[in-house]
Amino acid sequence: MKKFTLFILSLFASTFVFADNPTTPPTPPTPPATPIPINPSGPKPIPNPLTLDADIDASYYDGVLTLMFNVDLGNADITVTNLSTGDIWWDSVSGVGATAIMLSGDEGYYEVHISTDRGEYSGAFTL
Repeated sequence: MKKFTLFILSLFASTFVFADNPTTPPTPPTPPATPIPINPSGPKPIPNPLTLDADIDASYYDGVLTLMFNVDLGNADITVTNLSTGDIWWDSVSGVGATAIMLSGDEGYYEVHISTDRGEYSGAFTL
């Protein structure tokens, strides 16, 4: 009976060793998101007592445009236009935080326009 029990235990132990040995290669690291400069445009923005490096940070990765509002710019209306295809996306946000806009991922020249209570911002990127 002891030999049978040892046999069963060794069988289970060997299956755990083989189960922990994956045969699929590791996945390659994901490339970093593409940063997009978003700068004040149009009328000069209202001065803000809180000064950071950038009021808005933007990046694009895998069909998603991410906008990070680093300061409270009040209500913000965001418009993204692919000038090559004519496709338009829009969103509205308020306060500090991030928003993500799902884009088509089609090749083209994209313009980002953000109208806030504190001024106008714009940027562009090409896919």
